[in-house]
Amino acid sequence: MSCGLLSSIAARTSARSPLPRTARAAARYWTLCKMLLALDTCTNSPSIALYAAQGIVGEITWRTREHHTRSLMPEIARLLELVAGPGSFTGLRIGLSAAKGLAYSLNVALLGVPTLDITASAGALLALPLCAAMSTGRGRYAAALYEIRAQTPVRTSDYWFGTAETLAPQIAERVREPFVLLGEMDDALPEQLRAYAGERMTLAPRALQLRRAGFLAELAWRRWQAGERANVETLAPYYVPTAALA
Repeated sequence: MSCGLLSSIAARTSARSPLPRTARAAARYWTLCKMLLALDTCTNSPSIALYAAQGIVGEITWRTREHHTRSLMPEIARLLELVAGPGSFTGLRIGLSAAKGLAYSLNVALLGVPTLDITASAGALLALPLCAAMSTGRGRYAAALYEIRAQTPVRTSDYWFGTAETLAPQIAERVREPFVLLGEMDDALPEQLRAYAGERMTLAPRALQLRRAGFLAELAWRRWQAGERANVETLAPYYVPTAALA
């Protein structure tokens, strides 16, 4: 799960804000302009974006080696300053903690968006059904199926968890027509799925494998406009079920 924070016109920063002091003015600009800050920290490719009614205002995606704690807040500050200026398990926990800290200190709304929904959004313009998947560590994966409706991926299955050997036959049995596999993963699942689905499976180009916070921002924006909100106190990451790690 990743997060979307939507600012309120009445929101204001506080002395307890987790942002560096140099970004406080930019944070005030963000809240006054009613923008959404999207945070995706599920893997080693974190992505953050600012979104407003006119679309994506700014976006940063970077690679890190499990250093979300050190890199996330400086990148948020940099994004806010750029926009307003003149010129895994650990990742989920860190991202949500940062989002909750911002939501509390800036008095803004908070939304949670499932990671695979963001992954599937990259294939919204494809004409085929999608299988969004991602590595969850220790040779295991998460996956879900989607159909494209009005250029929007709609999930048509549960979230599945398992190894390449257990997921591949399950996916191939469920999807009997040509489909596209996309997501941040190693080669094991695509190879196993190819063995079961054959030419029915098309592996998406690498450019579509990487999640972008811009997609997260668009999903969160739509859900916010539809009236969806999360409880800042009770919102929790959706971790891989323990049974899937056995």
